[in-house]
Amino acid sequence: MPAIVTALIIVAIVGIGVLVVIAVIKRNLSRAAHKYLGMGLDETARLISDGLREESSTPKAISNMSAVYKPKLMRDFPQMTYEQFETLAKTTLLSTLGAIENESTGGLENTTRGYTAAVQSVIADNRGRGVTEYFDDIKVHRVSIADYKSSADSAKAVFEASFQCRHYFSDTPEANKNAVSQLAAKIILVYSRETFEDSDNAVFSHNCPNCGAPIYGVGENTVCKYCGSGFTEKDVTKVWLADSFNFIK
Repeated sequence: MPAIVTALIIVAIVGIGVLVVIAVIKRNLSRAAHKYLGMGLDETARLISDGLREESSTPKAISNMSAVYKPKLMRDFPQMTYEQFETLAKTTLLSTLGAIENESTGGLENTTRGYTAAVQSVIADNRGRGVTEYFDDIKVHRVSIADYKSSADSAKAVFEASFQCRHYFSDTPEANKNAVSQLAAKIILVYSRETFEDSDNAVFSHNCPNCGAPIYGVGENTVCKYCGSGFTEKDVTKVWLADSFNFIK
């Protein structure tokens, strides 16, 4: 028997063997799907595919505690609207994603030095890996307050945002760059008067316009505890700074 015929027979036998193994595996998987899921293998695969498609189109859940914290925030800062706080958080989110993509923190505004350093760290990490991170076609679904705390010398508002975009890296395969991702992020805003930072967050102070004594407090009207003089804070939005940003997993 010629060698070529022998080789063809061997290939045919191997091929038939592979087909038999695939058929047995598929039959066993189908039986398992019926036993544990109550549906066939094709239906199970379709359900998984539909679930993945739904996951890519459903906004990520975030905390919404506006009913609890919005009234207190508005009492402490009546000269600002709640929408201004939401806008500040949304603007911070978009400028941060832009800074990461453009590999520059030059466009960041109203952020503490620690915040800027954290974004620079993300950029440096991407550069160390030799990649650029992209956030294309961003659509913000919702921004809401998740926590709020204030004391005599500081205030902190935690906002969460859900959004979608095409999130990928420069080394991502072309076929995957159009996939839409549902993401969420947490932005912490802190209140200050005259910027003064320690290792943990931004702390702010102001000097009494009458006696020069340091004054700490939040809100529209503050009274100096040393001389009793009062003053009204001007343009309060400029003293709210972004202090922290992180993605919610």
